[in-house]
Amino acid sequence: MLSIVSIGLGGALGAISRFLLSTLVNNSHNTGFPYGTMTVNLIGSLLIGILWGIFEHFNILPVAARLFLITGFLGAFTTFSTFSLEIHGLITKTQLHLGLIYAIISLVGGLLLVFVGFSAVSAFK
Repeated sequence: MLSIVSIGLGGALGAISRFLLSTLVNNSHNTGFPYGTMTVNLIGSLLIGILWGIFEHFNILPVAARLFLITGFLGAFTTFSTFSLEIHGLITKTQLHLGLIYAIISLVGGLLLVFVGFSAVSAFK
């Protein structure tokens, strides 16, 4: 039961955080490009790399905390479905180049930031 509650609470906080940060970023860059989702997904990628490195190398948090942070918070904070819908929106608005740029930056950047986060923590092991 603790696992389910941990995931639920983390998910609620992650979803609210995603909404607030994405709205803030999109309001400051009112261009039609989905900067908010891209920012959230890149930050989430860095955070999951850092957290996974901590969990792998230091084993300092209980399972419930791991579920709260990764499955709950980051699972709700990052969003692949919104990312996919925004690419679809750009492509159907005949902005194929922006859709491709967004997809490449998000996917490559996200993967690189997972490695950066994990490697940074690994350096302290």
